Amino acid sequence: MNTPIRRQAALHGFGWGCLAGLVLVALMYLAGQVLGLRPLPQLLNEPLLAIMPGFVFGFLIDTLQHAGKVVEEFGLIVAMIFFLGLLGGASSVAGLRWRSQYQPLAFAAAGWLIVAGALLPVGAAGFLGLADGPATPVMWAVLFAVYGVILQMGHAPSGPVDTGRRRLLGGIPLTLGAVSLGLLAKRLIPDWYQAIFKPAESGLRVSTEVTPIDNFYVVSKNFADPSVDASGWALNVGGLVNQPLKLSVEQLRALPAVTEYVTMECVSNLVGGGLMSTASFAGVRLKDLVAMAGPTAQGTWVGFTARDGYTESIPRSLVDGAPEILIAYDMDGAPIPMAHGFPARVLIPGHYGMKGPKWLDRIDLVSHEAGGYWEQQGWDHNAVIKTTARFDVPRDGDVVKLGAQQLAGVAFAGTRGISAVEFSTDGGKTWNAASFNPPLSAYTWVLWGATWNANSEGSYQLQVRATDGSGAQQTSQVSASYPNGAAGYHTIHVDVSK
Repeated sequence: MNTPIRRQAALHGFGWGCLAGLVLVALMYLAGQVLGLRPLPQLLNEPLLAIMPGFVFGFLIDTLQHAGKVVEEFGLIVAMIFFLGLLGGASSVAGLRWRSQYQPLAFAAAGWLIVAGALLPVGAAGFLGLADGPATPVMWAVLFAVYGVILQMGHAPSGPVDTGRRRLLGGIPLTLGAVSLGLLAKRLIPDWYQAIFKPAESGLRVSTEVTPIDNFYVVSKNFADPSVDASGWALNVGGLVNQPLKLSVEQLRALPAVTEYVTMECVSNLVGGGLMSTASFAGVRLKDLVAMAGPTAQGTWVGFTARDGYTESIPRSLVDGAPEILIAYDMDGAPIPMAHGFPARVLIPGHYGMKGPKWLDRIDLVSHEAGGYWEQQGWDHNAVIKTTARFDVPRDGDVVKLGAQQLAGVAFAGTRGISAVEFSTDGGKTWNAASFNPPLSAYTWVLWGATWNANSEGSYQLQVRATDGSGAQQTSQVSASYPNGAAGYHTIHVDVSK
């Protein structure tokens, strides 16, 4: 076979394959919205994270923050379209020998087999996607049928060229591509824009003692978080216990409850970052639930399983010695919002949020540490919050006027408390004491403030540091969030002018 002809056929088929792939992806997301089909990028998110080295993921999170998931989803979409383009190219080359109008449909069927027989099981949807319901393989078959039909449209016919057919097809690729891109843009861009440019925590300039729920940071491993129906939900407490429990929402709420003010922080929070918020949480003490289930002596660890497959575990000795650990169901006096783990989540003050699964389904007493979701990728299994302090005002790059300037921010050291906050206006050469309000509880941040007399024009490097309740000063050594939380002094630059 002539090599230039093969190359031309491959490029022709690749173009039509990418077009057909774009249409398939757009219809896939539309089916996700209308019919509940889980898009392939969503299914492949966790397998991709599972094979990604933890330090690589940590670097991406530190660098991209909320944009990380957007970049990942976009990359998976591009990879999916590219693969379907290659499939189209292979179909076109094969068509040089196998001249049949049904040949593109055979390649579409091969694509369906690859997705349904290999990728869906890898994405935990089961063989043919049947774990997501009997309609799943049918929906994917329809998507690939559409893909095959579009390949057929671009399939070069044998015999004389039909100029009428060529004119008819001339505008179809442009129309299909434009409509598909429009559907994808309408479905994805608003969420992507919100995630990158308007995350919840970006709505506050100066922190308040209690963070408004709309501004409480939101982080999860998922492209699409679970939506749990309270009427069909039950919390199961089992494993190495003598009296397994199965509690409905009403039964859980009927147990003796406590309310605590708690500051939560994400392990991927950068120094000076906004992934740290405070709220009032109500729920049941975890140690009381464990006691109700009658744990055996062999049950030395408490494991958690969430609706989205997230897992974690903590030592039972920690549970017994920390009555502040809650199974929380209320947040600021109302049922905990879905984004924060409705109908119940684990709350472990003093530890990064990775230790407290949302959308909790099961609590099991086990005899060993059950590898948590992020620990399996190398993140620290203790996840104890580091002492940190940040500026809320001024902001990095601000230009301020000569005279008295108000400095303000927050300081936090988990359950250790804060004993001192200091700021520097000369890059750490000298330090001045800042005042701070008493915390709302032993588990919250403090709001600090100070007045700086900026008496001369110029550029200044401002830093802030805190000392915890034990007298240990925040470390100045800079480290990334991986594997146990970011560290270093929050440093900003401001210019003073008349």
